[in-house]
Amino acid sequence: MIESVEKEPSSSELDLVNQASRGDLRAFGSLVANYQRAVFNIALYKSRNYFDAEDLTQDIFFAAFKALSTIKAPENFGSWLFGIAYNRCHKWYRRERTKILKIQEIRDRAEREDRSRHRPSALSAHQVPGSSGSGASGQSNPHLAETMRRLPKDVRETLTLKYLEGLSYQEIEVRLGINAHRIDYLIRKGKQMIRERMGLNSAGGAT
Repeated sequence: MIESVEKEPSSSELDLVNQASRGDLRAFGSLVANYQRAVFNIALYKSRNYFDAEDLTQDIFFAAFKALSTIKAPENFGSWLFGIAYNRCHKWYRRERTKILKIQEIRDRAEREDRSRHRPSALSAHQVPGSSGSGASGQSNPHLAETMRRLPKDVRETLTLKYLEGLSYQEIEVRLGINAHRIDYLIRKGKQMIRERMGLNSAGGAT
């Protein structure tokens, strides 16, 4: 439970707020002592981490001190402070989430590149995707590359992501914005077009 319920301000607290708004550090220190636990609980609830909550608490009070001269209702200091606390925590969460997503994206990209380097693909092995391999072994890379280049854009992109970059259907969905059924259709269509254009026996390329 977040302990952020504001008490009715006493006259002494109003005095502290007024003094602190004029730059009195000792008065502000007393306000910090009064509200530190409540602000820390808000930060801990949002961050789920003790050390991040400590940093957030310091950041919240620093922001409050800088903005204190603009407070319009000193008698509502608690509500004003909690508003700053929630706002700073929300900004912190968005920053952290963005960093996590970027780190995950970099990690996923590195894993895909690693798979592409170390796992032989159907295209890089001079084989047409879905073929038995025997009918394509005599075809050269330039021939296959030219055939791929002449495929419709959506077919070519899908085959490239699947067989050269080693992406899963789910990853291709995200990259191209199409569903699994469409991906499957484009892959089958691409295999058939490559077999036909390279003069392969379609019977040997059944999937």
